[in-house]
Amino acid sequence: MKILIVDDSIMDRKLVKSLLKKNEIINEILEAADGEEAIKVLSGNYTDICLILLDWQMPKMDGITFMKKVLEIPEVAAIPIVMITASSSDDDKKYAQSVNPKLAQYVVKPYKPEVLLAAVRPYIK
Repeated sequence: MKILIVDDSIMDRKLVKSLLKKNEIINEILEAADGEEAIKVLSGNYTDICLILLDWQMPKMDGITFMKKVLEIPEVAAIPIVMITASSSDDDKKYAQSVNPKLAQYVVKPYKPEVLLAAVRPYIK
C-alpha cells in the first residue's frame, strides 16, 4: 500500500520520506505539492493508498479544501488523513477536526520524529 504526502515544501516531503524509510516503513511514497495535484494523484491510485499525510497551508488548494473535496468522494473518503501543519492553535485543530471528523491525527510542525511515527504507524498496511 502507498502513502501520499501532500505538502508544498519539497524539503518537508523529503524529511518525512527519510524519516519513514529510516524507521523501516517501506511503503511506496507518492507526492503532491498542493491539493489540486493530490486530487490528480488520488484519482489514479486511490485503491492503493493507505494513508494521506497532509499539510494545511499550500498554494492552489490548501489542506482544508482538499479534505472537503476528498470527503465528497466515497471511494477516497475512508482513507485516513494525518494533518502535518504549522497551524498550532487549538482553534485550528478543532476546525480541521470539524471539517473531517475522521481526521486520523493532527501533528504540529516542527514535530519530534517519534510523534509523527506514532501518528502514522496505526494506518500503515
